[in-house]
Amino acid sequence: MQCMTGLKNEKDGYEGLIDAALAISRIFSLDKQSEIVTQALERALPSYILTMIKVMMPPSRFSREYFAAFTTIFFPWLVGSCEVMESEVEGRKEKNVVYIPKCRFLESTNCVGMCTNLCKIPCQKFIQDSLGMKVYMSPNFEDMSCEMIFGQQPPEDDPALKQPCFRTKCIAKQNHGVNCSI
Repeated sequence: MQCMTGLKNEKDGYEGLIDAALAISRIFSLDKQSEIVTQALERALPSYILTMIKVMMPPSRFSREYFAAFTTIFFPWLVGSCEVMESEVEGRKEKNVVYIPKCRFLESTNCVGMCTNLCKIPCQKFIQDSLGMKVYMSPNFEDMSCEMIFGQQPPEDDPALKQPCFRTKCIAKQNHGVNCSI
């Protein structure tokens, strides 16, 4: 994300990511925040790899379960420990849900707006547009858990986008377009 914005910070690794996310949330508009993250995700993998995944793994039970398993193996550094769970899809059980008991990113930022604008919205868009897989990320702001439901379209009237800000804990302390009143 630092490369996408031209912003630099002193920290590396996960702490550097959090600092970059905080700077992006303070400097850029809501639309630009999501655009920066989406572009960073697209840049992380060559376009031919994204196209190959999209073509070779059209939406199916196998691909939904594969995406869920892949997420639990490669993304705990970002979201914390996670596990695959079942849901019902068209009357059948599938292992297409990633359950994150306590999201590391949300816990680190303590910011509803950063969760929605720098994670949820751009990741849903990237996974759908670049990989061809619908995904609904459903954060629970009470216990900081999250579910990623592969194969499910996010709702038009997403409750996460109406969540008020964590007024006393938010590290960004600004309006992120999610009913924040700091």
